[in-house]
Order: sequence, then C-alpha cells, then structure tokens
Amino acid sequence: MPETNVTFAKIVANPTPYSWSQAYNAGKLFAVLSLERNEEELEEKDALNLLGKEILDNLEQEFFTLETKDLDSIKNAVLVTSKKIPEDVFCSFVICALVDNLLYAFILGKGKIDVKREGKLGTILQVEEGLPSSVKAASGFLQDGDVIVLQTQQFTQIIASEVLAASLDSQPPSEIAEILAPKIHGNEKEQSGAAAIILAYKGPEKSAEAEEEVKSGVIEKEAAILPEEVTEEETGEIPQAAVAIASSGVFSKLGGFLSSIFERIKFPKMEAFSHSKKLLLTVAVIIAVIFAASIFLAIKKQNDEKTLALFNQVYPPAQKKYDEGQNLLSLNQNLAHDSFTASQKMLEDGKAKFPPKSKEEQQILALLQKVNQALSASSGVNLVKAQSVENSVSSILSAEIKNSGVSYVTQDDKNVYFADSSGISSQSKSGGNAKVIIKPSDLPKNIGGLGIYYGNVYILDKDGKQINKFIQTSSGFGQANYFASGVSPDLSGAVSITIDGSIWILFKDGTIEKFTKGKADAFSVSGLDKGFSNPLRIYTTVDFSNVYILDQGNSRIVVLDKNGTYKAQYQADILKNASDFEVLEGSKKVYTLSSGKIYQINLK
Repeated sequence: MPETNVTFAKIVANPTPYSWSQAYNAGKLFAVLSLERNEEELEEKDALNLLGKEILDNLEQEFFTLETKDLDSIKNAVLVTSKKIPEDVFCSFVICALVDNLLYAFILGKGKIDVKREGKLGTILQVEEGLPSSVKAASGFLQDGDVIVLQTQQFTQIIASEVLAASLDSQPPSEIAEILAPKIHGNEKEQSGAAAIILAYKGPEKSAEAEEEVKSGVIEKEAAILPEEVTEEETGEIPQAAVAIASSGVFSKLGGFLSSIFERIKFPKMEAFSHSKKLLLTVAVIIAVIFAASIFLAIKKQNDEKTLALFNQVYPPAQKKYDEGQNLLSLNQNLAHDSFTASQKMLEDGKAKFPPKSKEEQQILALLQKVNQALSASSGVNLVKAQSVENSVSSILSAEIKNSGVSYVTQDDKNVYFADSSGISSQSKSGGNAKVIIKPSDLPKNIGGLGIYYGNVYILDKDGKQINKFIQTSSGFGQANYFASGVSPDLSGAVSITIDGSIWILFKDGTIEKFTKGKADAFSVSGLDKGFSNPLRIYTTVDFSNVYILDQGNSRIVVLDKNGTYKAQYQADILKNASDFEVLEGSKKVYTLSSGKIYQINLK
C-alpha cells in the first residue's frame, strides 16, 4: 500500500524539578507526556526526566512488538506502559498511532486531541476528570489535509480552542509551532507540563510503481496488435516491433540489457520464412521480451523491498535518537550526548549496507553529519592552546612564584594569603612585604586547604576532622570550629577548599562535598564523561555561576554549575604539570601556574 505523508512539529515547555513534559515520535507513533510530583516528594535530581524517558521507551517497545496493530492491541500496550507510572506522579499522556489512513487515539490521565478538517476544528477525544490509570480510546479514518493536535492538560489550560483554531489556518506544522510556542514560554503562569504535537496528514498518492504498472498494461495491449502492422525486413535483425516494445514505457530500463542479448543472437534472414512464420516469430519475441521484463521487475521490486526494510532498520531509529538528543539538550546535556552517540553508532554501522551514492546512503550521510555536529556541540570538550603571560596578570599565582614553600594560597579584593612554614601570611596586592597573621603554633599540623571569606580565614584540618575558622578582630584573630556539633566528616583525603558562602571541599579521589553553615548539603557531580584523576584545586566565588576544578591527571579544567551538572571542560598540554589556577569568570579567562610560569586559557 502507498505510504502516507505526515509532517509534524513539537512544542514543549521548560521543565522544573517538579514538573516535566516531552513530545515524542517514532515512525507513525506520536505522544505527548507530562509528569508532575509534589515538591516535598521529590527525592532525586532529574527523577521525572528519567521516569518519562523510561515510560516512552516502554511504550515504543510494546507498540512495535505488536503483530497486529488495532484499537484493542494498542490500548493494551498503553495499559501495560501505564504500570510504569508511580501512584504519586500525576500524568497527562496523550497518544496516537497512524495505521494506513486510520487514526487510533488514546488518553491516559487527562488531555485532549483535536482535529481540524475542511476549516473546522473539533475534539475527537478529551479527558478532563478521571482515574490516572484508566485509558480512553477512539479511532477513525483520516482525510487528506487533516491537522491533528495532541495536547497535555496543561497545554489546553494555556492555549484556548479559539486561539488554536486560528493558528491552524492553512499553515505547515512548523509555522504553527512558531506561533504557539511563545504563548507557552512567554506565559506568566507557564506550566512546565505543557506539551503538544501538531501533525499534518496527507493521504496516499499513486506510487511510481503503480503508475508504471498502468503504463505496462497499456503497452501490452498495444503490443498485441503490433505484429499485424510490422512490415517485412530482410536485414536478419530482430523484428523492430520487439525493439519498440523493449525501449518503451516500463521496459525502457531494460533497453541496454536486452540489446546486449539481442546482439549475441544470430537471427536467420527473414526471407527464409513465410509471412505466417514471420508473424509467429515476432509474437514469440514479444512474449519473450514481456516475460523477461516481468522477471526483471519482480526481482527489482523484491530488491527494493529488501533495501527499504534495511533502511527502516537504520534510519528511523537513528533519527529518533537524534531527535531525542535535541529534546534533551536543555534538560540534561549528558543524556543528550548519549542519545547522539547511539544515533552515530547506528548510522556508522548501517551506511556500508547501501550502494555508494544511493539515495539511502545520501540520507544516512546527511543525518550523520547533523549527528556529528550535535555531538561536538554537546560534548563541552574544548581543546585549547595556553598562552604564556607575564606574572603580573595574577597576584595570587605571582605570590606562589615569589614565596617558595607555599602549600596553599587564597585572596580577597586587597590581599593575598598563603600558608608556608611561617604560618599564614598576608601580602598586599599593591606591593610591600608579607606579614604573618597566624602563627604556626595556632595551626593544625596537616593542612588540607585555605580560604578567606569576609576577612575570616578558614583552614582545613585533615587530622582533626574540622575546619578551623579564624575570626578577625581588632586585636588579631580568634578561633572557632566551623562544623556544627556532631558533624565530623573524614577530611584525610582533602586537597583543596573554596568558599562562596558555602565551603566546597575537593578530595584526591575526585569527590566534592559542600557544607553550608557547618552542615552538609546534598551534592553530586552528574554528566561528566570521565572521572577526575589527581584533582588539585577547586575554585569559585560568591559572584560565580560555576565551580572550576583543576584536574591535573586528565590535563583539563572542568566546569560544573553549582548543582553539580557538567557544563564544559578545557584541555591543554600544560595542565598536566599545573599546580594551581585562578579563574576570572566575568572576563572568561583562566590563569594557571605550570612549571613556574603563568599561562592564560580563554573560556567560551
């Protein structure tokens, strides 16, 4: 049966930790899904995102393993999928499947499906109240030009029916989405569960093969009377009627093939035959040509079907993974990168299965180029060249160069502070000699980090499971414990601290812990392509949006946001010997101290 043509566009609102939505498609299966959970019930970062991906993957698996796709079988697949949804999660799950020119529609929870036909907008299925575990279903025949809109409950609350109807006025789905998307993202009460898919249906047309079959029928009918009109030829060549048939209509592709055969056949002189025998010979040749053509077409059709089946095993799944990655980019860059990688592997494995320069290979190569570009953009890996600069560009690193034996260094707006055998010293950035502000006798023996915040000095005691807070007074520094009573973390592996109101501790195994007002915060790193190897320093300030880690073992500087999500990394050869660094986030620069010299790395 000829394939129908469906074009579509998606609209998805921005997610929050407590509300998430997605618009999904695979082949002729389409769905919009929104999930919501109460704030106090949310336990895991990206929990709704991961749950939604699992639900959609399960629906796809159930749907595409159905031997017969009808209303009952697809509804059962939706019911099986619904078991993946926890009771404490509120969902709006709207699904449709196109089987030839039949539309099967389903709603789990709440939602709506509208169809615009011949200028009129109507609702074919809507659930406003009902049990989240029940599935409502409907089906019907589509007509050429129908526009179908799948909407989550939150989408319907923002986009009124009259607004939707006006937007659907004789425009392709992409333009409709451009009109409606700002109303979703620009709404003062934007609901993160708002999502929709707009589908434009075009009915089946006669395939090229069907048209050629019609032509073939006409030619054969004409061929039946051709022998009576053929004049006698005494050239000893194949009768011209047969050549005419072989070179016309559906047989034009056989011309070269048949000509090569005819050239090898030595036909007797036509003068040796009577008129009736000439006629019979002509008919026999025509029948032979038609028979050969039918075999050729049958083999070609079989090969085309095999090629299409193979193409459908490679291209649509790869396209789906690519689209999935694009949808995940703003939600989770690491998951997006995984989807692009999966798509790349499918295409790389599949491209050699098609003839060079075939339309299938060209389509695969075009998608592969897009996937490779997306992978490059989503990886966040930047190979950079560090430039040697004057020591004066960084006061903090310059102090390390001038004062040998420094173990840790930090700074505020006016001074640089460093730890060495003399204790903790302060040196003005405007010049002058360093002066000791905290004596060695007041310091822990095994220091694991040094920080300054609003004039107070913080020193990590690796043995004492404590951070000593030296409070600045008019007569010097008074001492207090930072960690609250009962809080005694293992600090033996600490290598660096940085302070932005909270204290961030970097450990030699790559672990990062965050404490606020003496108590531990929930924090973990997500999305990093490979773990830290010999990390040395961690850096941020109260004005920074990100946290920066000098990862010497991997010759890189890693950028995380303050929720722990991976943002980017900068790799340079000189970082394998780096001992410290300073970040100027506003200026997009990093200064690093490597082998006694200061180098500059530019951030993007």
